[in-house]
Amino acid sequence: MVRKTLISLLLIVMLFAFLKPINSTMISVFNIANAPVVVTKGHYGTSLIVEISFSDDSLLEWLQTVKEPYPLLLLDAGWIKRSPEHLKIIQQRKLPTGLLGPDDSVEEPVDIALIQKDIDTYEKHLKEKPLWFATRNHQYSQDLQKALFQQQMNLLSPSLIWQGEKTPKLQKGDFVFFPLHQNNQISFKELNTLIQQHKFMSIEENIFGYKVQTKKAP
Repeated sequence: MVRKTLISLLLIVMLFAFLKPINSTMISVFNIANAPVVVTKGHYGTSLIVEISFSDDSLLEWLQTVKEPYPLLLLDAGWIKRSPEHLKIIQQRKLPTGLLGPDDSVEEPVDIALIQKDIDTYEKHLKEKPLWFATRNHQYSQDLQKALFQQQMNLLSPSLIWQGEKTPKLQKGDFVFFPLHQNNQISFKELNTLIQQHKFMSIEENIFGYKVQTKKAP
């Protein structure tokens, strides 16, 4: 009887140890595939990704008030350097972020050394390497794909790009990119309306089907 009880307890402990990392701890590093790949869709819903390379007071207010589930913010390295107040809000609220890189193409591949400088800037200010990455034109040379895969960074490309026009028709799995750049005339009222009209979910939940909780500071 004692032996059976001990075996049962051992099985429960093993089961708990297996399930806990999936359900309650933060996944800090992972690759979606075992080879370089650009991910353009998930499986379980729709996700909002906001590219940020330009800001004003309206962005600061939006960062302070945006509600969960938070969109993924892809941050330009130059913007990171000149936006300490915005970064403070992002870190305080634990808004999910990734890195927005420069244009790339097969014909004119980006200099990997420049990308590394951007990664170093992100890591310096956000205290961790980016898990998500996208180029400004959403194109990827083979060298860039290989280099970022080796650093365990996942490449994203939009299912569609929304720039404030009429409400898009979304499909299950879509990644909706919203570019916030200097030449964009945007309205956060329209963006908030889009968020209210659609039940967006995190990238992780869209791809894997479960929520990833961030580790709470003591």
